[in-house]
Amino acid sequence: MFSSRQNPLFKQLKSLGTRSGRAKSGLYLLEGVRLVEEAIAAAIPIEHAVYSSHLERNQRGLECLNALASMGVNPQPFADKLFCELASTERPQGILVAARLPLTLASKAGFWSEGKLWLLIDGVQDPGNLGTILRTAEALGVDRVVALKGTVDPYNEKVIRSAMGAIFRLPLVSEQGNELVLTKLRQQGVQLVVSALAESVPYNQVNYAERLALVVGNEGAGVAPFWLEAADAIVQIPILGQAESLNVAVATGVLLAKIVEDRI
Repeated sequence: MFSSRQNPLFKQLKSLGTRSGRAKSGLYLLEGVRLVEEAIAAAIPIEHAVYSSHLERNQRGLECLNALASMGVNPQPFADKLFCELASTERPQGILVAARLPLTLASKAGFWSEGKLWLLIDGVQDPGNLGTILRTAEALGVDRVVALKGTVDPYNEKVIRSAMGAIFRLPLVSEQGNELVLTKLRQQGVQLVVSALAESVPYNQVNYAERLALVVGNEGAGVAPFWLEAADAIVQIPILGQAESLNVAVATGVLLAKIVEDRI
């Protein structure tokens, strides 16, 4: 059982708690039995696995260890104290894996030419919001997700937990520049619908095209002027109560549901 903070594997896993560490190593962390089960089911490439004594009381967790071993991954036992330094939850279940970041999809022609419903995320900063948006996007049939530059890293541990496995199944690219994305979408004739409060029309008064990209923005500042200027339609959800606006994840869900409803 490993108990030293000088352990090379511990150091490598610890570095994955930062965006730069993930980018440098090409790995990201998944913690907890359910996420590991989801990753195994989705055939996500897993490089490393560690566990603690907490897992001994979890039958599903032990089954995960067996499944990982059958995949050629050799789970390593860590002392509880050392494991807790890696865990981001208050009550760790005792299993954590390092999975390989997917190869960029943005360079593949099919990523930009296929699909009918796109979601562009512009500057969303709260990991919980982004995770909820991704979970909702998968549930409502979004074909492509683009996290624009300035958006929190989709492979942040809090995002992954909030997304509830959607990160494994959604075609997703991040760190994309505005000009490049707009050019790609214009080449494909995709309608650009932007969510904003000012100079907008109610979301139920718009004719949504068959191929459409919805743009949602930062929790405080909203969508960048770049996308407002490029928009084919700017929509809002009417507020009937005293609240100034809706949470971005809630608003995204409402708008996506309306778009999907119009297509059924």
